[in-house]
Amino acid sequence: MGGKIKTILLGGFLFISFAAGADDSLIFEPIIGGINPHAMVQSTPNPNTWLGWCGVRIQQQKKLNQSNRSEQTSYYITTDGQRIAGKFELDTIRASWRSGILLSTPIDLEKTLSIGSFTLGQTQQKSKDSVHLVNNDCLDGFVNSIDMTNGVGIELGGSKENNDANLKNKITYIPIHRVAEIRLSTQPQKPTGWRFWLVDGSILDADSWTDVQNQCRLNKPHVATEMESASTPWTNILGMAPNTNTIYPLTASSWKSIDVDQNPNPRLSPPTITTEFIATAFDAMPMNIHGPGVFRFATPTPNCTLATSIHIPPQLIKNIECRVTITCGAKILWQSKINSQFKPICLRLPITQGEFTIQLDESTHGAFGCAIQLKDAILISDTCGNASQPNTPPPTAPTKSEK
Repeated sequence: MGGKIKTILLGGFLFISFAAGADDSLIFEPIIGGINPHAMVQSTPNPNTWLGWCGVRIQQQKKLNQSNRSEQTSYYITTDGQRIAGKFELDTIRASWRSGILLSTPIDLEKTLSIGSFTLGQTQQKSKDSVHLVNNDCLDGFVNSIDMTNGVGIELGGSKENNDANLKNKITYIPIHRVAEIRLSTQPQKPTGWRFWLVDGSILDADSWTDVQNQCRLNKPHVATEMESASTPWTNILGMAPNTNTIYPLTASSWKSIDVDQNPNPRLSPPTITTEFIATAFDAMPMNIHGPGVFRFATPTPNCTLATSIHIPPQLIKNIECRVTITCGAKILWQSKINSQFKPICLRLPITQGEFTIQLDESTHGAFGCAIQLKDAILISDTCGNASQPNTPPPTAPTKSEK
């Protein structure tokens, strides 16, 4: 590598950094399971030295003049969870997606989950294809094709809203400029290889990667099988991990709330969690938890580590007054009073069951001033580091559901 390498030990956690350019400095934070401090590693991050790690979060010591908030509003999402920021390429006959790192990528409907605006929680499995128009209309049926000349072709035979017998089982074409989003009923697939989270909100998979002159080269990107490699500066990458299914963002976990407000008067809003789409490593987007209430989270594995930092939501800095308790079973893992003097804290808590709870109570002002914000919240499986590094063939093409 061309930059100067250094290691930093902060708060029991190892960070490895190197100069990524004349003005930028990156910190590589290893992600491992358990609550013990990370072991010191005296080398530049590479796949050979990452045995025992299940991922790496990349941070910039010197912030660039850019925000992690994605300025892209459209994404091409594949069945294995890849998400490519960009837009339709309109000057080609074959339907293609134009992105910054992969340039022109042919769209394969058999491997497509959705195309268009991305909103957290709106890409769940559907029994039929749907085309959402810019005027908020929605057509259900079977998406037959996409091309730049005719637009999106959809068979409306399966649409309950369509009562015109003349249109049954016929293809209706919708110009691309009238389409806001396309959602397909393809079956989700498991990811393979290495996964990369980028600052524009993209998620890309590749067979492997190498460091070349302060850039990360993705070898054989999975969404563009005709490409041998694609390169991007390290400053464009927020996180990376082998797809061993050992890191899960808390935003992807199912949860339910139980109201514990003792006030006999009905509250104006129930306990809830709000999440805003901001590009983050591992898709661990900030979560605002609004109480009073008990929030029960299901975990994807019964033995894992909850790693997160707790903050005061910005709008409540001067008005917050409550207590937060995190429990697993009958054991209290962490508890603290939250007020305007509270300082952000990083937690690594052992989760030994298939669920855990976060309770917000003892609020001075009821539902007002009773909230916390979780940042970088992930669940790390205790099997992290036990699996071998990925060496997998290209993803198997899924079969698109018929009408």
